[in-house]
Amino acid sequence: MTRSNVHSLIYFVLLAAMVVAIPTSNFLMSAAQIFLALNWIVEGQWQSKIQRAQKQPLLWAFVVLFAVHLIWILLSFNYSYAIDDIRKKLPFLIVPLIILTSSPLSRKRFNILMWVYLTTMFAVSLYSWINHIVNPDISYRSLFPFISHIRLALNACLVIFLLLYVVNKLLNNRMLLLFKQKVYICMILFLIGWFVGYLFLLQSYTGFIILLITAFVVCYIYIKRHFSTGRVAIFFLAVVATIFSIAGVVVYYTYDYYSLKPLSVDSLKTHTANGNAYVHNKDGFVEHGNYSNNYICHIEIEQEWRHISSKPLDYITPNGYSIEPTLIRYLNSKGLTKDSVGLSVLTENDIIAIEQGKASYYDAYGNIVEKMIYRLLFEYENYRVYHRVKNSSLLQRFELWKNTSELIVQNPIFGVGTGDVADAIHRNLQYNNSELKDTEMRTHNQYLTFILAFGFFGTLIITAFFGYAIIKQRLLGSLLMVAYLCIVAISFMSEDTLETAAGCLFCTFFFCVFTTQKQCFSNLAET
Repeated sequence: MTRSNVHSLIYFVLLAAMVVAIPTSNFLMSAAQIFLALNWIVEGQWQSKIQRAQKQPLLWAFVVLFAVHLIWILLSFNYSYAIDDIRKKLPFLIVPLIILTSSPLSRKRFNILMWVYLTTMFAVSLYSWINHIVNPDISYRSLFPFISHIRLALNACLVIFLLLYVVNKLLNNRMLLLFKQKVYICMILFLIGWFVGYLFLLQSYTGFIILLITAFVVCYIYIKRHFSTGRVAIFFLAVVATIFSIAGVVVYYTYDYYSLKPLSVDSLKTHTANGNAYVHNKDGFVEHGNYSNNYICHIEIEQEWRHISSKPLDYITPNGYSIEPTLIRYLNSKGLTKDSVGLSVLTENDIIAIEQGKASYYDAYGNIVEKMIYRLLFEYENYRVYHRVKNSSLLQRFELWKNTSELIVQNPIFGVGTGDVADAIHRNLQYNNSELKDTEMRTHNQYLTFILAFGFFGTLIITAFFGYAIIKQRLLGSLLMVAYLCIVAISFMSEDTLETAAGCLFCTFFFCVFTTQKQCFSNLAET
């Protein structure tokens, strides 16, 4: 084996380590990058690497992205934050430089690399499912404790489109026996269903939005390229039907949530069956068809709860709240009064669910769709009645986007600099006396983060270079690349995707690998 072949093999093995690391381990991500850089340096062959670099506009786009981060340090006051941010963004420089100047992988090695990635994600999803079954009270955010559930959702979406790519390859493989073709396709379709189910398990709103929009875009391009105008019209009808179906499900659960039950329609009773006075806050807070803060008798709750549970009312449940408010919400979800009569109806399973922090019957026993929709409606009620946004995944984002937009108006051209993004956001939250003023939350929108940090001038430079690279290298000719770019672009709308190691590497690694391998899949219909 020649020296060149040895380095090529090491390069491939380290790329495989990288695809294992992206959905599993920050440490392995860093280690793989270090060894990739060492192998790249020792390999030499500088002349061929320089020649490849000159033909790779995408490489220079990443160089410009990293350079803008460096230059905009000059506008910063918090240099320690800026330097730490530059450290996180090193993949912008290291990964493209190595991958885009190295010899492209053979088709066989590229396929192996993708199967390693698919296998890793299947193992991660299997671990999450087992963790959910063994620990049913564990938060969906902690099903896989090593990577953010949002990053896992991005990886799951990419895996789904990789599997669709495989299905299309199988359908166009004329050398494969029909029986084997059907078996393989059934297996792949099962895996696609598995990963869609995994998105449900993760309860990722972002993941579902990304999956739906990306699927619409890819299907539209595919149909427009390969079928008649009539098929395009049918596709749009299917899209409209899908949108109406989703809207119908949301409307159904919203109507069920807000339809007042008899307990909240009838005249309020002043005393319990035992003669104790009720507390009726009459604040109008609705949850599951009942006013949550009516029909409360704290004396009877305390007395009765001691008889049915060993845990005191001030016991902190796994979700971070004490038992008493959790118990009140749970009784409300079952349409029961919050007194001794209501508690007497609770089953042993209900008591266990309350002790585990389940704040409603639907949270304990409802399906995942119910949980996701009802959680949003509960968050909206908190905002409608109490103007609260804290701990609301959606409303927090609106608050942060509004806050960031105010800062952008103050610094529109050059932004606040690489190191001052977090400080500027925190100061403005405090100035506005926001509920989020004591948190360390950022923008939750990568586009706004860029504009805040670099202004419209710096952001325009970055956008121009990446736009030129995509057009020059005709990257949109590959539907797999289109799917990937959609996943990344949509994630930028609700997440600071590039502000974590996992997100940064996800957006850099696959971009570069798919670019160098575009000859392997000019589109999904290729054989």
